Amino acid sequence: MQERIKQLRADIQKNRFNPRLIRHFDWPLFLLVIGISLFGIVSIYAATARATEEEVHGLAQALNTHPITYARLQFFWMLAGIVAMCAMIFFNYHLFGRYADLIYWANIFVLLAVLSVEAGRGGMTAFFKWGSSSGNLGQRGLQPSEFGKVAIIIALANLFSKRRKPVQTLRELIPLCVYVFIPLVLVVLQPDFGTALVYIAIFAVLLWVSGTSLKLIVGVLAVAVVVLVPVWYIMNASSSSFRLTRILMWLHPEDYPDDAMQVLNGQIAIGSGGLTGKGMFSLGSFASLGFIPDDHTDFCFAIVCEAFGFIGATALILAFALLLGRLIWHAVKTEDKFGSYIITGVMAMFLFHIMENICMIIGLMPVTGIPLPFISYGGSNYLTNMLAIGLVMNVVMNSRLNRQLGDNRYTQRL
Repeated sequence: MQERIKQLRADIQKNRFNPRLIRHFDWPLFLLVIGISLFGIVSIYAATARATEEEVHGLAQALNTHPITYARLQFFWMLAGIVAMCAMIFFNYHLFGRYADLIYWANIFVLLAVLSVEAGRGGMTAFFKWGSSSGNLGQRGLQPSEFGKVAIIIALANLFSKRRKPVQTLRELIPLCVYVFIPLVLVVLQPDFGTALVYIAIFAVLLWVSGTSLKLIVGVLAVAVVVLVPVWYIMNASSSSFRLTRILMWLHPEDYPDDAMQVLNGQIAIGSGGLTGKGMFSLGSFASLGFIPDDHTDFCFAIVCEAFGFIGATALILAFALLLGRLIWHAVKTEDKFGSYIITGVMAMFLFHIMENICMIIGLMPVTGIPLPFISYGGSNYLTNMLAIGLVMNVVMNSRLNRQLGDNRYTQRL
C-alpha cells in the first residue's frame, strides 16, 4: 500500500502542470461555454420571475421585483465550475488514464453509498443532502451519478485506447458490457433512468467510434430492449407509477390532462414565443404564472422559446452545434487514442443531453428529467459539465504542446 502511495505521489509530481500549456488554451471553446452559461443564467432568471400587476421596465426594476435567488446561485455554480475546469487541467490527462481503474471503482463505491440515503422526490436516493428542508430552497445536495459520467468516460476511454483492434464478436463485447452494467445498475436502483440512458449513450458512441460493427451494436441494443422493457414494465405496472405514466402520457397526452400539464404547457409556451419572444417579464407569460413545473431546470428550454422566441432558441441551438462541432474537430485532430476517446465521450454526453432534453419538451420523446447542459439550473450537472470541458481542455492543450515540441525537434534535426 505504501509503495502504491509513493508511486501515486511520483506520478503526480511527474504529471504536474506545465506553464507552457497556457499558450495553448482553447479560448473559443471556453468563451462559447461561458456564453451559453450566461444565457442560461438569464433564462433561469426569466423562468423564476413571478406575475406582477404592472409591466416591468429596466433591469433595476426587474431586480427589485422578481426573485434572483436561483439565477444568483447558478452564477456561483458557474464560478465554481470554472475552478473545477482549471483543476481538471492542472494534471496531465494521462495521469487519469493510469488510475482509470481506481476512478472507476471509486465511482462504484460512491454510487453504492448514495443508495443508503433517505429517499427524496419520486422515491429517488440519488443525492447526498445537507441543510434544512424548511428553507427557501429546501435541502441542498450533490448527485454522484452526474460526476460518474466523467468517471465512466475516463474508464471507457482507457479501455478502448488499449485495444489493438475493434470489438468483432459478441464474446469480446460481453466483458465491456459487464464493465458498464455495474455502475448502470446502481444508477437504475436510485432510480435515475435518465442518467442511466446517458451512460448507455456514451458507451454506444465510444463502441461505434472504436470501429465495432454497427450491426453488432444494434443487435445488442435490440436484445437489451427486448429483455429490459418487459422487466421495466413489470416493475412499474402499478397505476401509481409516475414512470409508466410518463410513457403513457407521451403516447396519449390527451388522456392524462393533469399529468401531461407540464409537457402541454411547455409546448404552448414554445409556440407563444413567436419569432422574437414575449420578453423576460411579460405579463401573463407561463413563466410568470408558474404554469410549467421545473421550468428553471429540466424545462428551461420552453422558457427560452417563450421569452426569446424562435430567434433566441435558434441561436442557442446553433451555439450547441458549434460546441459539438468543436469537440468533434478536436477528437479528430488529437493523435493520442486515449485523448481522442475522452473528447468523443464528452461529446456523446452533451449530444444526448441536448437531444433528449429538447425532444422531450417538444413531445418527440418521453420526459426523463435530463437537464439541458449549461442552461438548466443545477449544481451537480453544471460542475460535471465543466469537469468534462476541463478534461477536453487538458487533452487539447497537451496535444498541441506535444505537436509543437515535435515540430521543433523535427526542425532542429533539419
